[in-house]
Amino acid sequence: MRPAVLVVFVDAMGPAQAPALLEAGLGLNHVTTVRGVLGYSSGAIPTILTGAHPEIHGRMCLFSRASDAASPGPLAPLRWLGLLPRIVHERERVRRVAGRVLSRLRGYNGYVALHRVPPVLFGSIDIPEKEDLFQARRIGTATTFLQHAREAGLRVVATDWKLPEAKRVEQIEALPDADLAFLYLSGMDAILHRDGDMSTDARSWCLDAAGWIDRARRALSRSGREVRTLVVGDHGMARVTSVVDPRPATVRLRRVLRDGFLFVDATMLRIGGRHDELYEARKILRELPGTLLDAEGLAARNAPANGTYGDLIHVLPEGALFVPSFVGGHVHGMHGYDRGTSSTEAAVLSDVPVNHRLHGLEDIAPSVLESLEIPRGRR
Repeated sequence: MRPAVLVVFVDAMGPAQAPALLEAGLGLNHVTTVRGVLGYSSGAIPTILTGAHPEIHGRMCLFSRASDAASPGPLAPLRWLGLLPRIVHERERVRRVAGRVLSRLRGYNGYVALHRVPPVLFGSIDIPEKEDLFQARRIGTATTFLQHAREAGLRVVATDWKLPEAKRVEQIEALPDADLAFLYLSGMDAILHRDGDMSTDARSWCLDAAGWIDRARRALSRSGREVRTLVVGDHGMARVTSVVDPRPATVRLRRVLRDGFLFVDATMLRIGGRHDELYEARKILRELPGTLLDAEGLAARNAPANGTYGDLIHVLPEGALFVPSFVGGHVHGMHGYDRGTSSTEAAVLSDVPVNHRLHGLEDIAPSVLESLEIPRGRR
């Protein structure tokens, strides 16, 4: 009989966070650490789902450059926020409502969060994640393991990330004969951003998460089948130890770039422009702490190197944070650093041995398909 497979994605479960889940009674004996990706969850989650590197599925950051610089981007209607005082349009509630209205008008069902992006930029940027990743057939040109399972005729339940976490588990309990169940748990990421490390609240959340995972496993086992469980993170979290004010650099960069692209993420400063503009911009970026990546550096990290996220990307050293940035203020925990740093690594927990074949996030999808006994030709 084909085993049922439960895949649990825990946002921000790196090797430093995994022990707290194990101590909460998760009961998974096989633990390994895998290599992450350059960028944020926007790139890590598609890599987990597809088994493809970001250079293939095309995702890295929440916001990208608009595909046609000569035409208004899909977020252009949001420029009206600039008519409001900054103290109003940067409020979380205002941004949340604006994002919902845009999603409804455009037919988006993916993760849309506007954060603190200056309204003037909405005409020149895009959000790659317009579709719910867990329901999508493909991300870029890469097919997700969820879709492979659906096309193989298996019963698949992918929980709705928009529901409260406890409600997501109920979706699995409502379909106990599923061959593949996918549970997304995001609570720890928010706590770690706020607290910076495994605080009392983070450990309390781990107790809840262990209970939810146990409920899902018990539901799938009702049919009498073996249940294989894989719990995977997308990255870890670094405690913020220094802040960098990007404004002196961005003022100078705007003079150089003129009509070019400039975006300040929490840990990255991303720019795009003509060759002569980039030459001058390099001089400014090199004065910042961290690593400056061009197309060659991005390609070496299996990241999109076609300018979608910037022709030059400056990444801060681990533990540093741009304050202010277009995505938030001063938090105590952050990820999104250069590949190879500890916070880019993810943990994987399983009830069956997997260590020998898991090296990076791109190895998760093939491992899931193997557990589902999907023939290689059906992938």
